[in-house]
Amino acid sequence: MPASADTTLDANAKSLESTTDVNSDTTNLDETKTDQYQFVDCRASSAASHAVPSLVKQIIMGLTTFKSLPGSDAVATRALPTVLLYDEVGLDLFDRITYLPEYYLTNSEIDIFKTSAREIVAEIPNGSDVIELGCGSLRKTELLLDALDRHRTGVTYYAIDVMPRPLRESMAKLAARFSNISFCAMCGTYEEALPRLSKSTRPKTILWLGSSIGNYHSTEAAQFLAKISKTSLNVNDAILIGMDKQKQSSIIMDAYHDSQGLTDKFELNILPHTDRIVTEYAAQQSGEARGSFIDQKTLEKFKYVGFYDKDIGRHDSYLEACEDVVIRWPRSIAAQVKEICGSDSDIVIKRGERVYIESSYKYSDSAPDVLALVSGLTMSRIWTDPREYHMLSLFRKPQTAMPLMPQTVPISLDKWCVPMQRTHALRALSSSALLAEQFPTIPSISEWKGMWKTWDTLTLHIIPRSKLLNRPIDLRHPFIFYLGHIPAFADIHMSAAESTPLTEPAAFAEWFERGIDPNLEDPSICHSHSEVPDEWPAVDEILAYRDRVRTRIVSWLEIYFAANGRVSADEARHVWMAFEHEAMHIETLLYMVLQMDPTEICSPAMVSVPSASLAKPVRSWLSYAGGEGIQLGLLDDNESTLGASPLPAGHVLGWDNESPAMRVDIKPFKIQTQPITNSEYYTFLQSVVNKSFDSDRSVDDLLPRSWIALEGGSQELASDYGVRTVVGTPSIISTEASVWPVTVSQVQAEAYAKWQGKRLPTEAEWTHATRTYHLTRALASNDSQTSSAAANKPVEELLKELAAAHKIDGTKQLCEPYDLFIPSDANIGLSHWHPAPVPTSQSASSGVDSLPEAMFIGNAWEWTSTPFHPFNGFEPSHMYPGYSADFFDPPEMYKSDSCHYVIKGGSYITHPRMALRQTFRNWYQRGYPYMLATFRLCADS
Repeated sequence: MPASADTTLDANAKSLESTTDVNSDTTNLDETKTDQYQFVDCRASSAASHAVPSLVKQIIMGLTTFKSLPGSDAVATRALPTVLLYDEVGLDLFDRITYLPEYYLTNSEIDIFKTSAREIVAEIPNGSDVIELGCGSLRKTELLLDALDRHRTGVTYYAIDVMPRPLRESMAKLAARFSNISFCAMCGTYEEALPRLSKSTRPKTILWLGSSIGNYHSTEAAQFLAKISKTSLNVNDAILIGMDKQKQSSIIMDAYHDSQGLTDKFELNILPHTDRIVTEYAAQQSGEARGSFIDQKTLEKFKYVGFYDKDIGRHDSYLEACEDVVIRWPRSIAAQVKEICGSDSDIVIKRGERVYIESSYKYSDSAPDVLALVSGLTMSRIWTDPREYHMLSLFRKPQTAMPLMPQTVPISLDKWCVPMQRTHALRALSSSALLAEQFPTIPSISEWKGMWKTWDTLTLHIIPRSKLLNRPIDLRHPFIFYLGHIPAFADIHMSAAESTPLTEPAAFAEWFERGIDPNLEDPSICHSHSEVPDEWPAVDEILAYRDRVRTRIVSWLEIYFAANGRVSADEARHVWMAFEHEAMHIETLLYMVLQMDPTEICSPAMVSVPSASLAKPVRSWLSYAGGEGIQLGLLDDNESTLGASPLPAGHVLGWDNESPAMRVDIKPFKIQTQPITNSEYYTFLQSVVNKSFDSDRSVDDLLPRSWIALEGGSQELASDYGVRTVVGTPSIISTEASVWPVTVSQVQAEAYAKWQGKRLPTEAEWTHATRTYHLTRALASNDSQTSSAAANKPVEELLKELAAAHKIDGTKQLCEPYDLFIPSDANIGLSHWHPAPVPTSQSASSGVDSLPEAMFIGNAWEWTSTPFHPFNGFEPSHMYPGYSADFFDPPEMYKSDSCHYVIKGGSYITHPRMALRQTFRNWYQRGYPYMLATFRLCADS
């Protein structure tokens, strides 16, 4: 049975023509209006068409072809379109099912609306269009409309459904009750109705309730949402989606196999509906009275069966033949059947054979974030019912988002699903083949354009034009410098790659080539940099220069991809440097923007940070044995050796400080699973104020510059602070920001670690812990033999056992430059415009009770205790000699307090290419307080 009847259109049902369904009105109503609501008929007329109706085609193809479900080892089966469940008989049966005690889904969603309707409505602006996909349970819709009627003005409610009669009945009831809301019924498929609303500039909130999304396989759901976002939504418009959560198998099986047998009747009703659709079409073709396609005797030979796959989190519904069945196509459509599937032979279904009807996916807590990533949306809010059986997830269309590199959509939208799938792929493919597929050497044109959109959002939207000459951080140039710096740097390298002149005006390359990063203690000490002009060029002049450089880059890329990537390594490296350099400066611009007066920032998104919950981060530790000869850095990327030779296929480029790879020894250690949060750091500051911790630094020295005081308190410490983001300053006391990772300087991180009697991890420890955990967790995600007894083992030992069981060379995987096993919900690449909470509970997934839930990549970079020194055998880049070398400490300082320290990982705005390339080394001055960098504790084991 379905997750809900709130949808009457399956992903596979592109249209449901009214002329093929005897239960639908056949009159083209087009547009009518009553005193209470408007009725718009969006259905495409097929009366004059000789083509086979789409739904009839789907029936023919489904009954004559065999397909397997994603991730399933089950035998391939025939199928019927899920939409056929929903004739009037089916709708009535489903409505009765929703009142059964076993069927928790409807009541769970009702419970959410009862407790959270006011909060949900707060996310819907006045003057909005609220559009419901399907017109299902009025019990749910009425609760939301009641809150809208009370607390909002100018709202219009649209209901989209293919069944005109139930649609009219529902709208009449709703319109009669809520006088402050306008009502419009739109009869048709989503594809037919939504385009009529796409041109509206009013704020939109689409409702997709009842876990209707669960009837879609994950790729279909992601594509459907991406299409809606692209064609029907404006920036900040929202989609509220009901998602049923994973839970005990018995609860799910009871919901889909009720004691009264209503679900059996509901699923079996698809057969008489199929018969009516086919025989109605056959009668139209012959001009004779309707015959029979699936007669009553045939109907009685089927039974409903369903199965729940707890590993995937999916219930699958089938009709199973109790004895051999033969179904004959009506003679009047035999020619059409043969044209569509190649044969008009009888359909022979053997005893025990199954016909697939529908799936109902159940989702993990990570699913909303993963869904947002793969569909190009941003996750905004989540509400759950008291039993936490169900969740309502609010997504928004973002101003911009960095496009992800090619990836597989997780079967169940679980964050560990794709990493687990990649471990299986390694049995058939080499690591280099997987890497080449996921991370092509030169970014695609769409990646470049996605990054440019992010850059333009920052420089031309978030920063008001009137503030481009501002300098919120004294140690950096004003914003306008970076507006010219990015195209100038790129143009210098494009000119070198192509051996052609600079883009005019050539003087821009001199003015904007290199910025400043002076010494914190003595700002007069600074590396070589461009001389600042007496007067900055006009903004429009810089933007025109930027566009010329971008055109140049796209032209090169078109030639490169047309030639299948046949270029020299030097030429490719120049272009690659231009890309990653811009990605780095997106981050520079963001942390500069965060130091502006928050009232001057133009927010790129509507974000409402939830109130703080009672859940606290679980402070677990991961133990590691360490080892000898553990690799750091990038193999085989010597700039001088590669030179003008052809770029090797699948080659991974890196910056000069990533090479040459070196081997290090690591002693046994343990490391925390989560970074330190804002609330935990605030507790530390309180201990400094009340003298329970004797710090050699003042509270002001230790106060994060990522915070801004919200309320009064003592002279030293306010009673509340907000976290600086471009979407507001949420409280570290009363909102979810309390469990966001705190962003601080390395000096501040060291002080906290000293308070706890711990230390920061080294670069080698952090890298080894991250890579080993991710691969171990991915392998364990689908390993039912992993026992809780393994909890006392070092992670490396558990990995060795799992790798052997999966026949994978785990040691080799840990040396690859890209981490293929990072969870899919990692907060990188602007999946959010702010940090996300650290996990507040240990993983309860089957088979991984030996490993606590850990988060390493995303939200913020992480400080290490490792000074930024070169690897043995380091050679500075001849293309950019000062990139690293200007920031290394001189050898005579190696044994004293260093200036720059290594940070690893990636923040919420870090481009995925850099966040996932685990050889990437970032660095900052240890006292620099503005960088998006957090920390976690480490100790000797």
